[in-house]
Amino acid sequence: MSSLSTSGRIKTREAALAFIYQSRYRTEDYTEQLRIFREDSEFDSILDADIDYFMTLTKGVIDNRDALDNEYVPFLKNWKLERLPLLDRIVLEIAVYEIKYMEDIHVSVSINEAVKLAKKYGNDSSSSYINGVLSNYEKSL
Repeated sequence: MSSLSTSGRIKTREAALAFIYQSRYRTEDYTEQLRIFREDSEFDSILDADIDYFMTLTKGVIDNRDALDNEYVPFLKNWKLERLPLLDRIVLEIAVYEIKYMEDIHVSVSINEAVKLAKKYGNDSSSSYINGVLSNYEKSL
């Protein structure tokens, strides 16, 4: 993985969120979706700097979506997975993927970055809800 700056890694997570969101609606394979995303994306220069992390994260989340969802579903208080806003669900999947599979990223960093993504892209209650779900998930580990 690259030694990209913290701000660069944050931008790469934002790009991953946008790409994973896009992948829910597109039918092309991963490689074709990546080509289209890079053509039409403001994130292209960021991806050049941290493409390995981006590809590991996006492919990991897309390929393991159900397993990742199963990790945090027990901590959804008064919610069902199907009712979660899609962006919140993807933010949770990204964080859980990092926590489970990316040992060089500290759990607290994954949680903090998920909360930041939720504040920026989610609704008014997304960040506190995601923080609670991920904090309880972390305690269960």
